[in-house]
Amino acid sequence: MYKSRRKTVRIISFVTALVVALGAWGIANAYKVGVMKLQMRASRERALTQLGTYLDDIDVNLYKCMYAGSDEMLMDIASKLWRSSSSAKESLSEITDGNTEISGVYKFLSQVGEYTLSLNNKIAAGKTLTKEETENLRKLKGYSEKLSQTVNYLIDEEESGGLDFEQVKSTLQSDGEEKLYLGNELNDTNQVLEDYPTLIYDGPFSDHIANKKSVMIEKSEKISQQEAMKKAADFLGIGEDKLYFSGKTDSNLSTYNFYTADTSVSVTQKGGFVSFVLSTRAVGEGKLEPEKAIEKAKEYLGKKGYKSIKDSYYSITDGVCTVNFAYYEGGVTYYTDLIKVSVALDNGEIIAFDATGYLMNHTKRTLPENIKYTLKSGEKLIKEGLTVISSKKAYIPTEWETEEFTYEYRCKDENSQEVLIYIDPVTGAEKDILILLYSDRGVLTK
Repeated sequence: MYKSRRKTVRIISFVTALVVALGAWGIANAYKVGVMKLQMRASRERALTQLGTYLDDIDVNLYKCMYAGSDEMLMDIASKLWRSSSSAKESLSEITDGNTEISGVYKFLSQVGEYTLSLNNKIAAGKTLTKEETENLRKLKGYSEKLSQTVNYLIDEEESGGLDFEQVKSTLQSDGEEKLYLGNELNDTNQVLEDYPTLIYDGPFSDHIANKKSVMIEKSEKISQQEAMKKAADFLGIGEDKLYFSGKTDSNLSTYNFYTADTSVSVTQKGGFVSFVLSTRAVGEGKLEPEKAIEKAKEYLGKKGYKSIKDSYYSITDGVCTVNFAYYEGGVTYYTDLIKVSVALDNGEIIAFDATGYLMNHTKRTLPENIKYTLKSGEKLIKEGLTVISSKKAYIPTEWETEEFTYEYRCKDENSQEVLIYIDPVTGAEKDILILLYSDRGVLTK
């Protein structure tokens, strides 16, 4: 009797332990599955965002490709398109669990990459593009724009929390049903062998600031912290007793940093130039028009000693208008000598000043002597299909942390899309293409 009861207790204990163990295993397993699902969703969300970025790049570069007037520029753009399309296919594969049955989208990405690579190879062999090939690029551009809009819509839905990734697959499948008829060379993909908008030359230049050395700064004498505080106070129009020292920054543009109750300011250790000012006050509802903000920014720079400048482009974000100014002398715009001024649109107050670009780049230049083309004759180098609206001389930054003298042609196509084409006046080579974007938020470029 006792043994039987003990046996029963053991069985009950065993079963209880088993149930507890299974329950614990189930909870742990459910937790792992939950974590895996979260990780998978996060991975897909990241891939969707990346896909949107690559598609935007493809859309912009296909447009540039249509109006590239030189072999060198076309080859450079074609190379970017091939890289972007390859990366886009990887992101698409991650979103769809490796299922590439979203044939329309996947085929499009393959066509973009392989077709532009074939064009690259053709140009490298010394041949030129035909009208049919340029028209194919136009068709690819039309589909690219539609697909880019679809993916950006899905990204917005995902960010608002209302997106199921089965919906993503379904939407992309539906959007991919449109077929492209671009000739035999595209139908057989085995036959043929990537700023988001930014203020003009803001993004391209700012990537290189940390790696440069300023001629202007290097030739200047080092000042003391107290001298820097006086310069900061004078610039802000306040007494030194209102400023507090927050530390030093040691870099290619080393600074002394100070702050007040609502403003921070930096002064270069060499030369004592104010490089940066930022107010932290909250900006209310915008009342000023952009034109008035630009006027106030220009007046501000004049009072600070910056006379030879010219405003170029602007952007508006959260009630603040940020205006790009470039050094201007002798009819030449020096985009590399960049000064940014931010104006609060509620009352016109200057709430930010950034002269980093100007301080890092400003120096005396000598224009090339062996110039072959004039502004007028250079127009003939612009590809057919673009109408020149205006032109000017300009120094622009390069990806090699240098700058070069160019002619800037502001053009528009048959759909009134504006484009900036940059031509080397010595060789006639096309140096860059930028697309102008107009909106209520300003004038930006891609």
